[in-house]
Amino acid sequence: MKFYINKMAKDTFRLTFVSLVLQGLGIFLNSLISSKLGTASVGIMTLIFTLFGFIMVLANGNIFISTSRLVSEETGFGNRNYTVIMRYSVGFSLALSCFFMIVSFIFAEKISELSGGKIDLSAPIRIIALSLPFAAVGSCIKGYFNAVRKVNIPCLGDMIEFSAKWIFLLISVIFLIDQGFDIYILIAASILIGEFVSFIFYLIKYISERKVFSVVLCIKPKLDTFRKYLKLSLPILASGYVQMILSTANDVLVPIALVRFNESADRAMSEYGMFEAMIIPTVFFPSVILNALSNVLMPEIARANSSHNKERVKSLVSKALTSSFIYSFFIGGLFLCVGRSIGDVICSSDSLVGETLVKMFPVIPFIYLEIVLECILKGLGKQNFSTFNSLCEYVIRIICVVVFVHFYGFAGVLISYYASNIYSNIVRIAVVCKSTGIRFSFRYFMLVPFIYSASSCIIASAVTKFTAPVNSDRKSVV
Repeated sequence: MKFYINKMAKDTFRLTFVSLVLQGLGIFLNSLISSKLGTASVGIMTLIFTLFGFIMVLANGNIFISTSRLVSEETGFGNRNYTVIMRYSVGFSLALSCFFMIVSFIFAEKISELSGGKIDLSAPIRIIALSLPFAAVGSCIKGYFNAVRKVNIPCLGDMIEFSAKWIFLLISVIFLIDQGFDIYILIAASILIGEFVSFIFYLIKYISERKVFSVVLCIKPKLDTFRKYLKLSLPILASGYVQMILSTANDVLVPIALVRFNESADRAMSEYGMFEAMIIPTVFFPSVILNALSNVLMPEIARANSSHNKERVKSLVSKALTSSFIYSFFIGGLFLCVGRSIGDVICSSDSLVGETLVKMFPVIPFIYLEIVLECILKGLGKQNFSTFNSLCEYVIRIICVVVFVHFYGFAGVLISYYASNIYSNIVRIAVVCKSTGIRFSFRYFMLVPFIYSASSCIIASAVTKFTAPVNSDRKSVV
């Protein structure tokens, strides 16, 4: 048990460190592009990445989570020959991605129109489509390495993808924009380059890995037919589809609703760009430790659940929830105190970023808890509930955007985040506690985290006042 805890801690640390570096660089580059091209261009860029994420989930069928969970369950069953699972996973993801690549090529103009923007994005969409097979197979292999606790390989893969993508984009912004190149085509090209380079890396690592596990003597695999594979994978695929379709619908609907409220496309895209490319990445930046924990925790829970080790499942979930509540409340308190200052650093030209970071502090614990709760539910095999709850969450969010953005503008977007996250995560907490037999502890889940949050507010306020510059306009006392 001690070995597994130490291994989980080390893996979580590696994933956290890499995610912090990559997300920090991402926020910096978004800020740089905003200062050079304007916040409206960042809004269009964010829309392209949203379209890529939408098409990517359709094309790979949430294969990372599916492969990671199935390999973990096969390990818990006592089998370490993953040849059958990986053959089904790679084949399924490759077939699905090629299908959607063709569809994206054919209907690029229609997809561009549905994005709601006035700019023709059909050429970037076709370039992005070329990356789908590389991204799908890469995600499949990445899920395998995550399940077998070799997280250093996904870490390196993420760094390689990020470096290739953003180095190309940064060079393009600095040297090619002034030469008349289309920024949106360059963004799409950066996605293609990043996915292709990381795919080559994962393929090389997987070939050497397969030579080892394919010769392992094992009992009959639990998952020995493609029908069984589909039975376990399709609910995960459906959950990914529901979340991404509704998330993309919400992301596309927000700028449309803002345009109608502001009567200015530039201001609407500026608000959308600041929210999606600066505010949301900043809110999620401290959550990388929970993302890393979730990537390590899900296969552990799936492995323990498949071997019917209820005590280990209960122990893992209890420790994860206690730590997540404390951390999420702590970060919420920090955003309350220093959110405005953080916003000034990220975007000094508009106070919207800092003001929004402060206003979002009450909902940050719910946003953060969703990361861990979803991983627990997937590890427990509660995929159908997860899909239905995500459906309810996004329906609430979309309704709030339609209703409240019409009356209150950008504030309506915040209302949608409050309503959807609070409802859906209260329900997730109830289901996780019921499924694992954990009793909701007001002391450990509410009181202790609140004390941490209050302490962080007091300390942050004191540090801010102590380090504030002296007013230079005051006359010196002689």
